[in-house]
Amino acid sequence: MDELRRLVQNAQSLLRDGYYVVSEPAPRAPSFLEVLGTPEQPSDVIAEIKFASPTMAPAHSPEDFHQLLKTFVDASPLGLSVLAEPNVFAGRLDYVREAAATGLPVLFKDIVVDSRQVEAAAACGASAVLVIQTLTTRGLPVASPQRLIDAAHGLDLDVVLEVHTLEDLDEALRTDADVLGINHRDLSTMQTDPATTSALLSARPKDRPVIAMSGVERRDQVDALLQAGADAVLVGSSVMSSPDPRRKLGELLHG
Repeated sequence: MDELRRLVQNAQSLLRDGYYVVSEPAPRAPSFLEVLGTPEQPSDVIAEIKFASPTMAPAHSPEDFHQLLKTFVDASPLGLSVLAEPNVFAGRLDYVREAAATGLPVLFKDIVVDSRQVEAAAACGASAVLVIQTLTTRGLPVASPQRLIDAAHGLDLDVVLEVHTLEDLDEALRTDADVLGINHRDLSTMQTDPATTSALLSARPKDRPVIAMSGVERRDQVDALLQAGADAVLVGSSVMSSPDPRRKLGELLHG
């Protein structure tokens, strides 16, 4: 069984256990779409908070969340991506809620397989939710991207639709997703290919904002992805595995 199938099964288990039931809705964070890809865009980096992953050597624990959140907000990124999944990525729904209260746009990051997770994203105050096209392309038992997009739009949430292959991209371009997220990491093998963004954007006309994701460790890589056509770059492991996340995020933001 590959890693992607395990992640889907974990999400389904969490749904059965009632993890995504949120009783008290939180105020909504600002939208990425108000500035993404416009001249008013204040930054080109989205900072991600995650405390574990199959590919990251953690340098921080969940007890560091509040200090890390303050550090990231003080650095003035374009927005925040916050892991909500607890078993694999050591995320929490409360982290999304607290990030949404900072005044920055917030992406609800998870393996979203069901509209109940979209409802949880909205209730926690996120402004956008990540949906992964590859799950459907691979034939895994999940709700279709368009169904999840419709659910999100019904709750006034933006959708970042993640793709990795040209097949993913062709399917994604037929949807109403607000933003495309090009993931350099193959979620089945967890291997990264930093040329993925340039390869996909050179193969198809760009018709909506694009966020490049995964494997970004230096500012020159950020610049290369922007030159390839991305509007913003999401950085996570390189910051969260650094003993000095303030310095590392600053390097990625400003060089």
